[in-house]
Amino acid sequence: MKYIMYILIISGMIWAESCSKSPVENPATSNYLLYQKPGLIDSITGTCSTYLIRNFTLDTINFNGYSKGILERNSYTDGDLSEIAIYYLNADTAVNVIKLEGKEQINSQSIIEFTAPERKETYYLRMKLYSSVCTGQYFYLKLRNLKIYGVR
Repeated sequence: MKYIMYILIISGMIWAESCSKSPVENPATSNYLLYQKPGLIDSITGTCSTYLIRNFTLDTINFNGYSKGILERNSYTDGDLSEIAIYYLNADTAVNVIKLEGKEQINSQSIIEFTAPERKETYYLRMKLYSSVCTGQYFYLKLRNLKIYGVR
């Protein structure tokens, strides 16, 4: 009985050691979280005659050394001309890094890959609610759980 106990203890130690020495490769190991804003960022509501724009300062993000970026978000709109854009200013000109236009792009839950600008800048978020159809109903543009990754 004593030998069975030793064998179980040694087997457990070998198993634990083997798990710590050879971790499973994660395909996302080259993704580095550069920015995160959990929860609701904004929810815009308006009628068909409304053209609403909201701008937010995100943060200073350093894309130096990253070949591309990845955007994850949870967004929804029923306005066919709505937009979500992330941009930075260069000599008082907005340079779009990401621009999602219309219901198809905004409502898609897929991740967005973009060419990372190799610079450290203050980035901004612009949300536009607009619809070309007038149904008498309210239209919505919602954005939540924003994450931006850098990929080396």
